[in-house]
Amino acid sequence: VLRFPKCTTINQKADLAYCIAQLKVNEKGIKCLNDNFKLYKDALFDEDVLKNFMSFIAKAKKNATKPETKQTLQELEEKFTECAAAGMENVNASKKAARAKKRAARRVARKKVEWDESEEEENAEASDPEPEDFEEVDEENRPANAQPVKSERSSTTKRRSGRSRSAALTA
Repeated sequence: VLRFPKCTTINQKADLAYCIAQLKVNEKGIKCLNDNFKLYKDALFDEDVLKNFMSFIAKAKKNATKPETKQTLQELEEKFTECAAAGMENVNASKKAARAKKRAARRVARKKVEWDESEEEENAEASDPEPEDFEEVDEENRPANAQPVKSERSSTTKRRSGRSRSAALTA
């Protein structure tokens, strides 16, 4: 029983519980299980571990003669069932949380792709405006006595970066 905290996997704990179930049942073993309950209570959610401890309790009930021992066995069995139920709830909650985390990660990835696509469309629209549209708007809003204005983004003029439009397209 004292080896339970040193076990790293649930399989090791199940193997140790099996070995305990194979031991000869006596009052000293029952007392040891009851006193060191906190060392193995975290492993009771596993079916194999619980089954092995319950088989030990069943054997001990058959051989118990003292009323104190029977009462200790009854309390120990109740502890086992309570901890097993709580452990299963924790396991189910962690599985549910893992599934929710996985769904959220997929949802975020999907939204990121959609956002990137919409950002690319916006950038494409913003970086390649139609120069004729600007000239038409300028002509409509231009006062009657104003001179026509050359488009800032025509193919012959240079951009602010110093490159011409044709050089920017090839780069």
